[in-house]
Amino acid sequence: MDLSALKERLSSGRLFHTYIVTGGDAAAREAAGDLIAAAAVCTGEGPAPCGRCRDCVKVRKGIHPDVEHIDRREDAREHSVDDMRAVRARAFVMPNEAPRSVFVIRDADAMNIQAQNAMLKVFEEPPPHAVFVLLAENPMRLLETVRSRGETVNLAPGRAECDPELAAKARALYEAAASGDDMALARLVPEIGKLSRLELPEYIDAARRLAVSGFGRPGGMTPERLAQFTGALDEADRMTAVNVSAGHISGLLLASLCGGI
Repeated sequence: MDLSALKERLSSGRLFHTYIVTGGDAAAREAAGDLIAAAAVCTGEGPAPCGRCRDCVKVRKGIHPDVEHIDRREDAREHSVDDMRAVRARAFVMPNEAPRSVFVIRDADAMNIQAQNAMLKVFEEPPPHAVFVLLAENPMRLLETVRSRGETVNLAPGRAECDPELAAKARALYEAAASGDDMALARLVPEIGKLSRLELPEYIDAARRLAVSGFGRPGGMTPERLAQFTGALDEADRMTAVNVSAGHISGLLLASLCGGI
């Protein structure tokens, strides 16, 4: 399944309380989690997620108060039972703005057995307003009792890795933008002007995926930085589609990112 198929499934109006998102790569699973979260909190007209209402926009920017991303503690190999008990407790708190609260558990397959058992009861009998999204690279690490309580979303295999040199350049751009290092950006962004028309879309996509998959992790971007960075990349992507020169696109990125992030 790709994200378009997932959006179509969600637009049917039937929403499950627990989803297990597997397949694809980390960025694709993250995007699927955000899509489910947007469908859960959407308050727009027509099929959800509408992508236009206040709640959908906040999810896209990573600032919705009723959508929580749960990461492992820094340097921890597992989600601990204490952390999952805290999530379970928060699930019973009514949402702030939206009709539902969404808990996106990253690396859900890293929950130890005790942590999974701590969550099992709330997966079986969730509060009516709570939705859980488990992002799992290897769902077989989840207990069968946990897997049986969730709707599985199996994404299509992740796209092939981009050229290592392009990937390294994209990572350098992402890290400079995340740290707010304007000097580094000034050195890096003009290099985009040297990329070919075939390389540009791959470079932009690699930088976008790094930003999305790193959100909420140590060293990752704040919601405001993520929104500005991906917005600049989206505009650059649109410009490549109409054959704007790489030099002009590099200038756009430099103007968009320096001083604002």
